[in-house]
Amino acid sequence: MNSRLPRWASRGFAAVWLAVELFAETIAWPPSWPDGSRGTAQLETSDFLVIPPEVLEQSPKEGAAPFTVARRPPRIELAYHDDLPNPALNGTGWSAWGDICVASDGRVYSGIGDHGNNQTGAFCFIYRWDPTLSRLQKVVDVNAVAPPKPGTPYWSKVHARIVEDADGGILFLCTLNDGGRAYAFEWTPERPGAPIFRLDPKTDELTIIGHLPGQCTATTLADPKRRILYVMLEGKFAGANAFAAFDLATRQFVFISPYDAVSQNRNMALARDGSVFFNGKGPALWKYDPDKRTIFPTPMAFAGGAFMRASTEETQDGWIYGVTFAGKEVRPNLFRFSPTNQIVEMLGPDFLSGDYTTVAALSPDARFVYYLPGAHGSAWKIGTPVVQFDIQTKVRKVIAFLRDPCKSHFGYVPAGTYGVKLSADGSTLYVNLNGHADDPYRLPGMHPTGFGLTAFAAIHIPPEER
Repeated sequence: MNSRLPRWASRGFAAVWLAVELFAETIAWPPSWPDGSRGTAQLETSDFLVIPPEVLEQSPKEGAAPFTVARRPPRIELAYHDDLPNPALNGTGWSAWGDICVASDGRVYSGIGDHGNNQTGAFCFIYRWDPTLSRLQKVVDVNAVAPPKPGTPYWSKVHARIVEDADGGILFLCTLNDGGRAYAFEWTPERPGAPIFRLDPKTDELTIIGHLPGQCTATTLADPKRRILYVMLEGKFAGANAFAAFDLATRQFVFISPYDAVSQNRNMALARDGSVFFNGKGPALWKYDPDKRTIFPTPMAFAGGAFMRASTEETQDGWIYGVTFAGKEVRPNLFRFSPTNQIVEMLGPDFLSGDYTTVAALSPDARFVYYLPGAHGSAWKIGTPVVQFDIQTKVRKVIAFLRDPCKSHFGYVPAGTYGVKLSADGSTLYVNLNGHADDPYRLPGMHPTGFGLTAFAAIHIPPEER
């Protein structure tokens, strides 16, 4: 079993607890498709272009950003993250929290975890999508390949980006349900902190190339050209957040900032010259100079105390695009900033009056920015839109509303994402989805919260829509 009874449990409660746990370990999950099949399902329907009633109700409201809808629907391939040990009936359950990676060979890597008990048992997996086979396959069982040492945790989430290094290796880190409490674990010389994993895609051999210093991370960024992995360190003590640079050639940290240098640690942006921008102390964007290995504030800031939550790479004409976040008082907005000229331009709400967006993908021709608003399990409440922002015309176009067609055809309700990437030719948008099963397929103890059932989607965008 993957949990332990709480000390306060009565005998009656203990019996129920154990019954639920045994049930969770014996029931197969994820479910099959409604026709009884498994594997990858496909769908191409004009229903993707139908505006949900919730969106029709909100779109005329003051401050809501206008949008158009594509004329031709995409073809979508959908696959559950399969081969799971149990349904993870623990409140959150199976979930995906980090950005995905399209490798140079065209295959796509994503991660999920069960939000299990970090002290007594949890699961964390890496999957690979092969577009030539239309197949999603588990390739790493992290806690089996790198079992915990005495006093060190089981990993339950992949929250940081999965990235590719200059030699084609796939890099990733895992974290705890609350990475900010990494200080609660007694790290050992063998396991001094969260490991930096490297997967060889040719052999599927997994190695550990370094460790964080007694900490975890939810945020990474790679500069393969300069062989640097950037990491937001958290968990040295309560509230600690530091910016760090790990040299992939020497496998050593070459820079660690003070532990109060980062105000919001969920995003970094890489400029073409190798400099990195992040949410530093105060309202300003801060900059890391990789040549001088120093950090300093820039003149750039977002109004109302907002901060950078999602960002793209820099375009050839010198702009980084993204989405802000601050909370209920300041809604998320699209923005762009110029690393060279050090100016910020606001572009209006990402969708409707603004919704939480954690990742944005720039098309190869730098014409469009793609994103899915409602990342934290709320996208289904607005139909789970896939939005394409036209950089030239500033028009927001919905490529598809995923919720209703996926619910009716697959019994699956896609509810948000932290992982979005485009294929090298810009024709396919890959999305690692959180979601929940529709009523007939949901198990006792599961609720329509936007979590508990993860899926991988390949959204093939018609040529005339891109």
